[in-house]
Amino acid sequence: MTQQEFYDELKELAAQKEIKVRLEAGNFEGGLCMIDNQRVILINRRHHQTRRINVLARSLHEVGLGDIFVKPAVRDRIDDEVTTTTTED
Repeated sequence: MTQQEFYDELKELAAQKEIKVRLEAGNFEGGLCMIDNQRVILINRRHHQTRRINVLARSLHEVGLGDIFVKPAVRDRIDDEVTTTTTED
């Protein structure tokens, strides 16, 4: 699975969880937040694809995906992203 395909899969999972994904420019890391009582994942458009994927994966992991079907390969990559981020912090 390419980086773009994985990114698209993550965006689809966010849509299934009724979470908007917004690409915005600015001085921020990105992540899950509430805007007008709606969950939104903000992604910095200045970041590279790998960073965007990391933000999406961490945010989806934070809200939990136990109630929807996630392809095993996608779930494994989400777990890898979260583990890598936790190890680096």
